[in-house]
Amino acid sequence: MRRIDRIVEHFRARKDALLTEWCERVRSDDNLPGRRLFFTDQELKDHLPALLDTMVDALEGGKIDDSEVSERGAEHGHARRLNGYTIEQLIREFAIFRKLVRDVLEELASTESPQDMYVARELLLDTTDRSELASIRQYIEETSRERDAAREALRESSDQKDRFIAVLSHELRNPLAAIRTAIQILKEGTFSETQRRRAFETIDRQSRYQVRLIDDLLDVNRISRGRIELRKEKIDLRDPIKDAIDTYQPAIQAKAISFQFVGADRAILADADPVRIEQIVSNLLNNALKFTSAEGSIEITLRREGTRATIAVRDSGTGMEASMLDRIFELFTQAHTVSGESGNGIGLWLAKNLAEMHEGTLTAKSEGPGRGTLLVLDISCLPDELTAVGEHKRRVLVVEDDPEQRELLAIALSSPELEIVAARNGSEALLLAAERSFGVCFIDLSLPDMSGYELLPRLLRTQQSNRPVTVALTGFGRPEDETRTRAMGFDHHVTKPADIEILRSFIETANDRNRSE
Repeated sequence: MRRIDRIVEHFRARKDALLTEWCERVRSDDNLPGRRLFFTDQELKDHLPALLDTMVDALEGGKIDDSEVSERGAEHGHARRLNGYTIEQLIREFAIFRKLVRDVLEELASTESPQDMYVARELLLDTTDRSELASIRQYIEETSRERDAAREALRESSDQKDRFIAVLSHELRNPLAAIRTAIQILKEGTFSETQRRRAFETIDRQSRYQVRLIDDLLDVNRISRGRIELRKEKIDLRDPIKDAIDTYQPAIQAKAISFQFVGADRAILADADPVRIEQIVSNLLNNALKFTSAEGSIEITLRREGTRATIAVRDSGTGMEASMLDRIFELFTQAHTVSGESGNGIGLWLAKNLAEMHEGTLTAKSEGPGRGTLLVLDISCLPDELTAVGEHKRRVLVVEDDPEQRELLAIALSSPELEIVAARNGSEALLLAAERSFGVCFIDLSLPDMSGYELLPRLLRTQQSNRPVTVALTGFGRPEDETRTRAMGFDHHVTKPADIEILRSFIETANDRNRSE
């Protein structure tokens, strides 16, 4: 056996122990991100097992596979950046790894020749350095691209706001000018009764327009600050549509628009906020009126397909290029109306956000300029006939390792219609799930025996006949944390301390889904 082969075999034999020690040192290092404590061992090790294999190959062949090292290192830098590491913390992890590699090598110092030890050390540390450089390079490139994109988005946002302020000034001054003129007419006694009535109508119409504009501005502020709360109730979707139509009937008649509402022949029920649904439809109808010339046509249709309802507003107006179909929902994006003026860039943004707050979608279609536009709201609806809630209990699984939190959650969620089943870890949850089905599963992501991410797919395999609604419970509440939980398969993300009313709403949603099935 070559002398260098003894070093190779030693590293191969010590690989698992080195990785275990590395995980322990990283978890105990308070200078690293707190999120590392919630990583599984596999997530924490990331590319290091493959890197060690590459090191062993380099020792055997005397040559480093640079492409493999660079590719794995770049993937590592990408993963660590997504998980909130600073570049200093990325370097610190490599320093810990490099120290452990030296320690393993030094275990052979008394038995191997200095020359062999020197060759091995240079190969091992050079491989580590190349991986670290690739990680840092990837981290810097992605950060630079993100910074440049943010700078461009900020510039575009600033330009949009400048344009919006100019348009807002125009839209506020025009109604005020009309109102002042109407007041002058009312002050003087030389005008006919018909002219005076026309002045009153102008003041009423223009003041309502200004109220709407101010309400839109306030809603932009509330939504951006997360302060809008939906007041959901069981409603017939036909009602808010009719209310919106009544509001715009004078404007429809004034432009001699051919208008039609094609409603369902029976109630289409939904768990929704009636005021906000009316606001969505009003904004869609207002948009159609702006971009449809006199004697054009507008049609609103309400349909039901299974557990979904669609409200579609179709106009014969100016239409748009395909590139504008997504942009029209961006805040302050303005298109020219049939009169050559611009919209205020708020209404459709509000409508889309309100649709998403109802867990629905709002989409736009157009066959091109001059060929009209179709705006479609899609939301869930209730079944035609609801079964009695008390016919059988719905099961809810709560997986929480903290005994006090587990007990309090079970108490807070309990009701005569529900059976709350609690588990203190992932293994216990899997045993319970193997014996019964659940409508909703609340899963703590930080469990003693496995993470919530590891538990989820295993739990769902036991519930294949009836997939439960799954809710991740976690102390992390950043947007990227929610993005990750949804990417891993969770239906909802709730930051601790959890709002019990929100948790109950998930149970009710699951109950409605089960009833419809």
